[in-house]
Amino acid sequence: MLNIKDSLRFKLIIGFFTIAVPLVVLLLYNNYYASNTIREQVADSNKNSMILYSHQIEAALNKETNFLYNIAVEDPNIAALSQLQNDPDEYYLAKAGILNTLTRYHRFDNSVDLQFIYSVQKQDLFNTPIKTQSYAELLSIKSTIEKLVKEVRPDSDFFREWKAIEYSDHKYALIRLVDTGDDFYLGAFVEMENLMIPLDLIHLEDGFASFVSDQGQLITNTTAIGSQRLNTSFASESNEVYQVVKKNDRKYIVVMNQIQGTDVILSAFVPESQMLKNLYHFRRGIIIISIVALIILIIYLVYLNDIILKPMNNLVRGMRRIKHGDWDTRLYSSKAKEFSIINETFNSMASEIHELKISVYEEQIRAHKAELKHLQLQINPHFLLNSINIVYNLAEIKNYSVIQLMCMNLVKYFRFTTKTNQVAVTVAEEMEHMESYIKIQQVRFPDRVTYHIQLADEAAKAGIPPLLIQPFIENAIKYGFDFMDHPFHISIHIRLLGTDQLEIVIVDNGNGFPDEVLQPLQSGCFLDNQSGEHLGISNVQYRLKHIFGQKTCLEFDNAPGAGARVRIVLPFRTVEQFTSY
Repeated sequence: MLNIKDSLRFKLIIGFFTIAVPLVVLLLYNNYYASNTIREQVADSNKNSMILYSHQIEAALNKETNFLYNIAVEDPNIAALSQLQNDPDEYYLAKAGILNTLTRYHRFDNSVDLQFIYSVQKQDLFNTPIKTQSYAELLSIKSTIEKLVKEVRPDSDFFREWKAIEYSDHKYALIRLVDTGDDFYLGAFVEMENLMIPLDLIHLEDGFASFVSDQGQLITNTTAIGSQRLNTSFASESNEVYQVVKKNDRKYIVVMNQIQGTDVILSAFVPESQMLKNLYHFRRGIIIISIVALIILIIYLVYLNDIILKPMNNLVRGMRRIKHGDWDTRLYSSKAKEFSIINETFNSMASEIHELKISVYEEQIRAHKAELKHLQLQINPHFLLNSINIVYNLAEIKNYSVIQLMCMNLVKYFRFTTKTNQVAVTVAEEMEHMESYIKIQQVRFPDRVTYHIQLADEAAKAGIPPLLIQPFIENAIKYGFDFMDHPFHISIHIRLLGTDQLEIVIVDNGNGFPDEVLQPLQSGCFLDNQSGEHLGISNVQYRLKHIFGQKTCLEFDNAPGAGARVRIVLPFRTVEQFTSY
């Protein structure tokens, strides 16, 4: 069988993929490269916007921080508070003065939502007006601040930077504290949602901006990406790398920037589909080109298959059929001129080889026929001289009655042996011939040779090659007869085995086969020697082999208490069923 890796079809398919795969990979890489370039450009643009607005937020928060420090140092009311704690009226007037100062300042600067002062000693908190949409939210803000200032320690981060704190469900604010040094804290409170107002100027379209905690959790627009956390390592100004997050099969390109002086990060979420919308026609063109290229390559492969592979496969298939003996195989005309010439040449060669093979086969049959006829005739001269010698001796003693009997049997014998044109004879005719032969031997050796023929009625009409049994009778008398005390007896038993086999058994009471002869006979490698001995047995073996093939059996052994035993089993045929050989 042809190895598939060595086939032309396999090599063409490999060539097809060698062209198609790099082309598709190149187109896909171009698509990826263009998309990635757009992402980087959009991310860089939004990164710059994040840096710009981060600086604006930082400036506003720093301004507020400086204002708190200035109030703590310069406002006389702050310094007087610690001395007026025992005088309620004066203490109240001082608080009112401080709140008036804070309120006047924020008439021109509303970067924060409220400011407050807390007395650690008296646990007294007073603040500027709180602008809220509900009374519950006002209480929530106030309680959050009170809880913070009561629990805060002097070394807390709230005294060093603005820190995010949750004051209501999913609502956060930045708080900064300043220690006046007299057990009073100044503070500012900024809602994160109010810091997002300037970000509306960023053209994010379907995207959004958000503040992110230093743990990567969104503290505004908290439901935008679910419970996912961002990687805050991308928040450095020098780091222009973006990250991708996914929510409900929608991808966002995220850029971030750390707001200095706080623990929050400003981030922008840009929908990937929005930024790549300008690449739609480009990407569609790439896909169309890929599909068209793939279709063209497939059509080309089909074309090659029709023009080259199919005719080649038909040629190989035809050669295999010829190899297995199907000489009627012919190839049809091909679309390609070259293969048409090859197919015509193949058909012509197949016809010529078929005719030549038939001629050789017929010549071999004729040679076998001639050889078999020659073998059949070889048996006749073997007995001729002895027969003439017997007649001569009988003539000397003038035994005319025996001469007549001898001549009659000789006539029958040689009339049978000269039927060389017959393919087969019946078993009955063969046995009649054997009787003539044995009677001639009885004339030669009076009262020394006896015989018995047992022929089943259903086997009498069976057809066998002529002179099939005589060589074994002749060899039995020639080698087994030794002038014993009792007559030499030959038994011939012929019967049918089932309905399709004929059995012939020849047994004598002579000396049997010598060991040096019996062993090669039983092994099936018996050959005639140079002196011509056992020529008849060799002829029978040769004829049975060429007429019946492996369907025949020829066995030799020595019968217990008797002489030689020969058993022949061959297919049952009538004379009419024999074909010419």
